Amino acid sequence: MMQENDDYEMLRLAMNKKTSAKLPKHKAVTELLKSIFSEEEVKLLRAFKTTGEPLSDEEISQLSGVPKDEVNKIFSDMAYKGKLLKIENSFIIMPLFPGLFEFYFTNNRDAPEKMKRAALAHRELFYAGHHFELSAGKYATFRVIPTVEPTLKTIELNKSIQVERRVLPYEVLKDYLSQTSPYVLVPCSCRTAAKYTGHPCKKTDENFCFATGSLALLTIANGVGREVNFDELLEIMKKAEKAGLVHETINTQEPSMFICNCCPDCCGFLKSVKEFQNYGAITKSNFSPRIDKNLCNKCEICMEKCPMEAIYHHFPHSEDASDDMMIIRENHCIGCGVCASNCPISAITLEKVRNEVPVETQAEVEQKVRGAERVH
Repeated sequence: MMQENDDYEMLRLAMNKKTSAKLPKHKAVTELLKSIFSEEEVKLLRAFKTTGEPLSDEEISQLSGVPKDEVNKIFSDMAYKGKLLKIENSFIIMPLFPGLFEFYFTNNRDAPEKMKRAALAHRELFYAGHHFELSAGKYATFRVIPTVEPTLKTIELNKSIQVERRVLPYEVLKDYLSQTSPYVLVPCSCRTAAKYTGHPCKKTDENFCFATGSLALLTIANGVGREVNFDELLEIMKKAEKAGLVHETINTQEPSMFICNCCPDCCGFLKSVKEFQNYGAITKSNFSPRIDKNLCNKCEICMEKCPMEAIYHHFPHSEDASDDMMIIRENHCIGCGVCASNCPISAITLEKVRNEVPVETQAEVEQKVRGAERVH
């Protein structure tokens, strides 16, 4: 038993390398890792000392004493189930976020009882305080991209009135996604995990998350998801907005390998922000909604659709009802634009109010994360 626990502890420490969202020494973490990795698997994983650095089946065989063919068989099965990454005959372990959690629950190929145990352990870990690790670094790993049509309207408006707040490609979902391909629609890991815990998503049971670029190619090779063209991609994004979902991706200027459509019921990042005011877990978009009080008929659709409950109906106090209006709580708003997308009379527009510039590449994100790690 001691040897077994030592193996899982070594894996925990290796998974904590090169990430700010570290796994604490906690019984829920042990349960999570034991649910996902068998004793046989975790013994072989002792060969890995950090995330992101590949080891070949030959290297693992030499380090473990297990024949190469057997190593390849065991590790290929783990890759099939989303426990690690396989690139040709090499393998890579991942941190929990982003990485293991997403691949494991997106692939959804392990025994249901194991996946349920893992999902319940993850939920326990979240409420034990692990969500604050999402903001442990000084640089947020994820950022919000505003909705499609309202952002394009903002660009046109800015052109017509010669506003200097220039909207850049990484701020526009259509432009951002057009820089990469292919696109693969995949099951949402967060909603899959939530369903296993008995707390299914309240927003939707459809798939709205995408792998792009090299990750999409890896996903296709692994037989997960459905490839779509660019026009289909944009239509699915708009449908996600109508469902009240938030576009999130990696906090870089260069195209990400994925884009998620998230809700605060299931997404660990938005859930952390909404339930615990943990705004360091994400970077808000550079946009903020503006309500035209002359157009607004107070139908309350924006209030119902807002994922962060940042809009409320201020009922009138005055005799002439001039203060009957919808009000945006700016401190709760993340600039997702869901309200603008769902307004039936276009009374809500988006305005660029910030100029938070993300780093250019994923490598820079990793450098910032490593440079900003907490000393515990």
